[in-house]
Amino acid sequence: MEPRPPQPRSARPFETPGSPETAGIGERLYPTPGDQAFYPGAEIDASGAAAQPPLLPRRQRRQRGVIRGIVVVVVALGLLVGLGWVFRDAVRGIVVPPGPPPTAELQAMAPGTPAPAPESAALPNALATVTPTPAGVSTATPEVTPETESEETAQPETDTGDGEPDRDIASETLPLLDLLPTQAQMPAGFILADEAERSKEEVVAALGGTEEAAVFLDEWGWSGNAYRDFIADEAAPSPNGTTFLNFSVHRFADPESAADALVVFSDQVIFGQGLQEVESPAIGESARLLVGDSEGVTLTVLYAQEGPIMYRIGGSAIAGGDPTADVLAAAGEIIAGQAEEG
Repeated sequence: MEPRPPQPRSARPFETPGSPETAGIGERLYPTPGDQAFYPGAEIDASGAAAQPPLLPRRQRRQRGVIRGIVVVVVALGLLVGLGWVFRDAVRGIVVPPGPPPTAELQAMAPGTPAPAPESAALPNALATVTPTPAGVSTATPEVTPETESEETAQPETDTGDGEPDRDIASETLPLLDLLPTQAQMPAGFILADEAERSKEEVVAALGGTEEAAVFLDEWGWSGNAYRDFIADEAAPSPNGTTFLNFSVHRFADPESAADALVVFSDQVIFGQGLQEVESPAIGESARLLVGDSEGVTLTVLYAQEGPIMYRIGGSAIAGGDPTADVLAAAGEIIAGQAEEG
């Protein structure tokens, strides 16, 4: 009996007819050379696009969530800060910080510092040579300077009992007081408030404090200054509304020097204080009359020269008043020439 030739072995040993569910298992488990192998993540959906990658581990997902939250918070804070910067002016106008308590203001003041006076108590003084209207006889009277110096508060002189005020004036300056009007020579409605002298340094400061001013005084032979102040009598004030009159005399070496000083002193007032020169009356050897208004106060200043003496008479009046008549009337009592000439 001849032997049966061997049957060829099928390449699909598990594939048998009638079992379609298991058909091709061998191919899936053991792909033949050349066939595309199956790898995790290489699935292809029905449309042919690559499938989504697998999920990350839970720990990595939490870390990424925390990072995203921090980024969101930082961005939100940045937006809030930016909006606050843009609208800072509007918010500042709505929210007004409270002011300091009154006790804090009191503590800020230095010990012994007097409380500031109200605005109503500070009278205007555009022309420093004329002291503004004082509040009353009993109050402190601002000192009137002969030129453009600042005001200084001066108390009324104390009566010594013989009718003369108690004063401290150098003996060489006392003769100048005889050139100033007395209470009897004053127009009605004025009371003597102060009289004193000024040093050369004070006069130089009144002329601007320059070296040129000191040289002028030396060249002119300046040798003294005295002044006398009168304030309005509240019981019987002047009908012209004049509230203050100041009389000042300067002594120089000769009439020519006094005449030159008159021009310089009056020019200082015109250019520095803004007063205007008007027609002067016939008084003394030379004269200049200056008038003007400053912050509700009417000012009049008369400069006159008689021999080696230069006079300066200044007056101030309330709004609507004019001190010119009182200034000229008092000048006629102490300066020669006006009564005869005019």
